[in-house]
Amino acid sequence: DDLKKYSNYDNFSNYLMYLKDHQVLALRRGIKQKVIKLSYDIDGSKMESSIKYHLRQENIIPVQLIKRQDLLKEAIHDAWKRLLRRRGTTRLWNEKCKEAEERACQVFEDNLRRALLAPPFYPPKPILSLDPGFKAGIKCAILNSNGAVIKLDTVKFLGRQRDESIKVLSLLLSATKKENNKLDGGGETVLVALGNGHGSQESRTLIEEVSHKTDIPIDLQVVNEAGASVWSVTEGAKEEFPEEAPAAIAAISLGRRLQNPLHELVKVPPRSLGLGMYQHDLSESELDERLHLTSVDAVATIGVDVNSCSLEILRKVPGLKKLSEKVVQCRPFRQRKDLLTVAGLGPKTYENCAAFCRLSLGSNPLDSTLVHPESYDLATWLLKKFSWKLSEPPSSK
Repeated sequence: DDLKKYSNYDNFSNYLMYLKDHQVLALRRGIKQKVIKLSYDIDGSKMESSIKYHLRQENIIPVQLIKRQDLLKEAIHDAWKRLLRRRGTTRLWNEKCKEAEERACQVFEDNLRRALLAPPFYPPKPILSLDPGFKAGIKCAILNSNGAVIKLDTVKFLGRQRDESIKVLSLLLSATKKENNKLDGGGETVLVALGNGHGSQESRTLIEEVSHKTDIPIDLQVVNEAGASVWSVTEGAKEEFPEEAPAAIAAISLGRRLQNPLHELVKVPPRSLGLGMYQHDLSESELDERLHLTSVDAVATIGVDVNSCSLEILRKVPGLKKLSEKVVQCRPFRQRKDLLTVAGLGPKTYENCAAFCRLSLGSNPLDSTLVHPESYDLATWLLKKFSWKLSEPPSSK
């Protein structure tokens, strides 16, 4: 099996400077598994001539050897063959591997940041979330506009079960539409989130058939389900849904990913999201640290509603990693200053985290923005100066 994996590198040759990052990482893995043997094709005579040239340029050739060119040539040849060739090639290969690692980590970071900062679905709507499957069936979850679970079900559609599955999906679609109608401007179209895993195409055909038969229009959105099954068996998932099976939790996660990507994806171990290449060839500790910092940066960019956000995302707020549980216990907060009542949260920590902790229903309108409390006076002056209101966008005049 290992030989088949590396069949592309059988008798493979290329200049070191032209190797792609994925090729470098694959070759390094093959070498570690002792499936690939690496050798270097170097013109020794050119290298020895280059060494001799640089020795002359630096004027470091001993006077005794200037007249004995034969000894100088022999010394350079011995140094190259016995010491410099091996050390030089090892150093160049290690530098190439390090560069490939760095760029692979950067690709992972960029992809993670892009996924976390994807805009939430707007306007917020109830959603029917479908986690596709064949033998286990389609796991279904109806969520309200805030992501709270309304109903869970499983639909098996293979063989003779197809007619029954259509009936069940019709009821679920109708129930989601009723939730939709409770909202002002909810519209007639039902939002459906469909995972892109095994059985996705068959599930899509089924829900479209149900939509046609019930005359309920749907807005079908395909959601990347990478990492959903991983998170569904974590301690955090069990704490949030103690009575639900992992399969049902995965369906809930898919719907919430569409509603608010940041709040849901931040719970999932970044390495499980499938956003990078050859992640198993990278330093696990370094990659985890960089991805954690990327998550923290994304959360800081958007901010969180400290009264309603999950414990997982609160841990990503700068300064609140160790205090997140205490913050949750002290909810609700009426104003940002109330954060100082949390045990262990002093003025310095408050200064670091305050701007990232929003209060949508706070007593001060500025508490719902990313304006830091120390800038409230300036912000208030600017609002009065230009006759702006926080509830209205600034005029272009």
